[in-house]
Amino acid sequence: MKFIYAFIFTLFFISCNNNNNNDSSKDTIADKWNVTEIIGGFSQPKSYKKETFTWEFDMVNKTVTIVNTSDVFTTLAAPSFTNNQGGVYSFEILEENNSKFLIVDDRKGTIYFTEKDLKIDYGIAFDDIAYIFKR
Repeated sequence: MKFIYAFIFTLFFISCNNNNNNDSSKDTIADKWNVTEIIGGFSQPKSYKKETFTWEFDMVNKTVTIVNTSDVFTTLAAPSFTNNQGGVYSFEILEENNSKFLIVDDRKGTIYFTEKDLKIDYGIAFDDIAYIFKR
């Protein structure tokens, strides 16, 4: 009888798992993301090194701060989200039909999360672009 109790007791402790892999930050755009690649449009995919093109989402103020030290902007006077220029832009997250969309400057992009990446697709099928991010 003691053996059965010991067996059940041991089985109980072995099967208990303190698995804290439920990282709630995995599926959120909050905080800082590095743009690693831009694909689509009429040009070849463009890759970026870490920390040269970042988006930082402030969920409280609903702003995204874009810093782009990789590209040179000399033709436009005012920062433009459409041209990947740095600046602070307001955003909104909209949920429709079980999909989340990021809206910045009247542009609506679908938000996709993968194991390690974030993809925001502004309509690659319609000659627009998609951004690939890593934390």
